[in-house]
Amino acid sequence: MEEATPMTMAHFQITPLHPSLGAEIAGVDLSAPIDEPTRHALTRALADHLALVFRGQSLTPVQYLAAASIFGPPMEQHYSQHNMPDFPMIGLIWHRNGQQPAEQWHTDHTNRERPPAATILYGVEIPSAGGGTSVASMRAAYVALPESERRRLESLTTFNGLDGHADTRPEDRDKYGKPVEHPMVRTHPVHGSKAVYFHISKATHIDGMTPEASKAYMRDLLDRMIRPEIVYQHVWRKGDVLVIDDRATMHRAHGDYDRSQSRVLWRIIVEGDRPRLA
Repeated sequence: MEEATPMTMAHFQITPLHPSLGAEIAGVDLSAPIDEPTRHALTRALADHLALVFRGQSLTPVQYLAAASIFGPPMEQHYSQHNMPDFPMIGLIWHRNGQQPAEQWHTDHTNRERPPAATILYGVEIPSAGGGTSVASMRAAYVALPESERRRLESLTTFNGLDGHADTRPEDRDKYGKPVEHPMVRTHPVHGSKAVYFHISKATHIDGMTPEASKAYMRDLLDRMIRPEIVYQHVWRKGDVLVIDDRATMHRAHGDYDRSQSRVLWRIIVEGDRPRLA
């Protein structure tokens, strides 16, 4: 359980937003250079709270890339058809360029040898209602499973490729479509806690199981694991930056907003470690 009162770390405040995960960071201007003690404290805060919210930010693409690098080196996204012109490390999440909201629980880019440590979203245009982003603690989900199922999951791995978006460019399929194997439970590199780890649509199968049985088991896991007590739902305001720890969470978008309004998020993913189970 996180503390309910703000506390000062370095020269900013951390206020928990939900009992399981999520914290608001006050006193940090992401458009300005970040010193090393603050950088270290923020990366630790992300590992502890799994989702960080910075309100009221005003960022150019260059400033946003610099801010994202607090959490790791920005990495290429394999939906290059949605990249920002002139800034290919920034993806545009915007229904008007043909995207559907990612409403299924997932963690990003599991088809990479070193999947992202974090997904970072910046709210540029926000609808008047709906369109939130939910984040679930897969660390809490792991702890809540029966011990026998935790042991079983620790013995399993998934093979991951690109999911079937029709507009994915051939060059992205060639570059990022090769199968990559990852454990279904991974150890967090910062503090050693364990979390359930998979992406149901990028996982072609679980090792030793048919694709059909694999999907059925993962769907059943999600149905049993994702409960309100382990979910923080972020209600967007213009200027919010939401940093999600991909090593111990899943997230999903909510498509419950008026499509005549714009919902534009800038997305950066930053490189992490190869998932492993210690």
